[in-house]
Amino acid sequence: MNTSSSSVESRWRTYVKAVAFLAPSVAVWALCCVFVFPKLKTLWRDADFMDSTMVGFMRTSDFFMEHGMLLSVSIIALMGLLEWRKGEWWMRYRRASVGTLVFVMNTAVLVLMLAMLVSAIVVAAGFAPRR
Repeated sequence: MNTSSSSVESRWRTYVKAVAFLAPSVAVWALCCVFVFPKLKTLWRDADFMDSTMVGFMRTSDFFMEHGMLLSVSIIALMGLLEWRKGEWWMRYRRASVGTLVFVMNTAVLVLMLAMLVSAIVVAAGFAPRR
């Protein structure tokens, strides 16, 4: 079978697109982990806000912050292994697989940011003066 079909995108192009689409959300998430989430945790503590769902979101964020490098290296090693083996199925599905991974990671960052924003609004309502 001819693998140089026009439907198969080159490997460098696939990975450059993946990095280009993933880098902004990972950068925003990293900045939030360093500057915003610690302040949010302080607000939670001061307001005695311990909603189990929001705590779960924060623990998930902490897990990825603590183990992000290991997870990134693992994903890169897996992609390298798949490229090294050069299976025809991988060449055919590389673009869809990498695109799906990037989509899921961007969605996870957006959901996490939304959850933290909602929790900040709920906590801020608790600090508002009563009329």
